[in-house]
Amino acid sequence: MSQWDQMSERWSNEWGSPLRPSQEDVAMFKNQLREGDQTLLLGVTQELQHLANLAIDNNPKAIEIFQTGAVLGDWKDLPFESKFDALIGDGCLTVFQGSPELFFEQAKKALKPNGRLILRVFISPEHKENLNSVLEEKKGFHAFKWKVAQALANPYVAVKMVREVIRPVWDHPTLDVYQNSDLVYYFPKLSELPPWDHIQFGSSYELAERCPVVTWKFN
Repeated sequence: MSQWDQMSERWSNEWGSPLRPSQEDVAMFKNQLREGDQTLLLGVTQELQHLANLAIDNNPKAIEIFQTGAVLGDWKDLPFESKFDALIGDGCLTVFQGSPELFFEQAKKALKPNGRLILRVFISPEHKENLNSVLEEKKGFHAFKWKVAQALANPYVAVKMVREVIRPVWDHPTLDVYQNSDLVYYFPKLSELPPWDHIQFGSSYELAERCPVVTWKFN
């Protein structure tokens, strides 16, 4: 079973913020949407479904489990052209298995003129943290996992490597979903993102300062 299949089955009980958006994050997304927007959700993030007219995901199991109005499709080749006023998504840049340039290119294709891309982005600190120091700072597991991944990332990191580094110091039960993963995650610094129109930072959970909601506008 793939990483995404396993995570979909266990999502409700075992994953929390920062992996999942908080109510504060959802409010920040809502603040960037306008009444009457036709909105596409990238992925089937439960917390954001009510903000979108349609979702798109490449995992049939996730669509089935979350029982949402979604179409099966690949973000690398979105089947829409100038159709939506806004695209929203949670952590999309991190999990996208392609270049950031391709991601933004596809988003722009799907958006109408003056459309907006609104994402919660997982960013690395501007100055790389020492991995050994991070491994000693064990608080909430999912925030810890993200900090380890960011300390390893340059700016990409193989998911299997994150598991291998964490397991000797914290053998958390959710680590098994990463065991045979072939995914590579992307953790850009804030300074490495394309110029944005708006950015909001939350404070309601551990590592929220590294999970801003960022808005880009495309002419």
